[in-house]
Amino acid sequence: MKKEQQIQIFESVFEGLEKQKQKKDADGITHQINADRYTSSERLGQEKEVIFKHFPIVTGPATQLQKAGDYFLHDLADVPIIVMRGKDDKLRAFLNMCRHRGVRLLEEKEGKVKRNIVCPYHAWSYNTEGCLQFVFHPQGFSKVEEATHSLIELDCWVRMGMVFVVPNPDLKGKINIDSWLSEVYAITEGFEFGDFYPFHKTEGKLDCNWKLLVDGGLEGYHFKIAHSKTIGPYFLDNMSINTENKLHSCIIFPKRAMKKMKEEAPDEWNFRKAANILVHIFPNTVILIEPDHIMVVSFCPIDEKTTAYTSFMLLPKEPVTEKEKEYWTLNANIFWNAIKEDNEMAILQQKSFNGYSKTHLTVGSYEKLLLQFERLVDEALKGKELQA
Repeated sequence: MKKEQQIQIFESVFEGLEKQKQKKDADGITHQINADRYTSSERLGQEKEVIFKHFPIVTGPATQLQKAGDYFLHDLADVPIIVMRGKDDKLRAFLNMCRHRGVRLLEEKEGKVKRNIVCPYHAWSYNTEGCLQFVFHPQGFSKVEEATHSLIELDCWVRMGMVFVVPNPDLKGKINIDSWLSEVYAITEGFEFGDFYPFHKTEGKLDCNWKLLVDGGLEGYHFKIAHSKTIGPYFLDNMSINTENKLHSCIIFPKRAMKKMKEEAPDEWNFRKAANILVHIFPNTVILIEPDHIMVVSFCPIDEKTTAYTSFMLLPKEPVTEKEKEYWTLNANIFWNAIKEDNEMAILQQKSFNGYSKTHLTVGSYEKLLLQFERLVDEALKGKELQA
């Protein structure tokens, strides 16, 4: 984020504090979102097929795969994916299935392939670049060769320490990842992140629709109430700033420390110390840019009422000493104490809608990013092209 934009955000916060005192900080316009979008199995089926197979999704941290043969699996988009570092040091993604009879090749969530991936059914094998290497009794198979029967490759890129994959092989070569992430680049421009070392990986399941979990991060209206005993006291009440984006939402959460900087010269304002920046990377990943690291959380639906989540931190360098590890573990715990409070609210929403969904959510002036996200989901399901 350019310095001029950072200064503008500081000034918007200071101006907003004055408007807040006069109760003139909102237009008061409310909107409605139908609750059945969180309970419909038919709709969830469409979202799985379109939202989670036609756009780049975050599958994990790139630096988890340090050496040739290192891999991890990703199955949460209902597509069996292997992400692997080849002997040429390049990261690739493949469908996790043999080209012979479709048997799943790898079962461990992460590991290392020493030489080749060997199918447990008939021993067809593939190297770390996905190329067919061996066919058991090849005389039984005409026209089966590396060019025709190597692993099915998916588009795969490393950006900001994260591995993005498009789960649909039919879309290979059709998406420009840098155009797709251009709004994210504009937000992170000029920030130093270091090595993006992965730390504190977690995963689990939550009893709520995936969109409710995304919604929960797109407003600061709830901070003072829902986070009153955790992070709430450290942030200015209801003073989040939304940036003008078409696709990837960005919300700035100013800390109380920002008020103390008002007397300093604008050139001395330290933006990352004064605020946390949340970026929703459409469709299902949220990154929280904190003063010295990044938190990453992705949500994938299991069904219309259940969601799987994965999370990891990206650190400026690998923690070596116990003191460093304790510091980052403490940061992770602070984050998760707050996130658990958000998740609890989403679960309570889902419980209500499971019992009665013929209603709507009322969305106010402070929660407009929810409308943007839900509108983008609707547009994607209608087949409209989404771009930054």
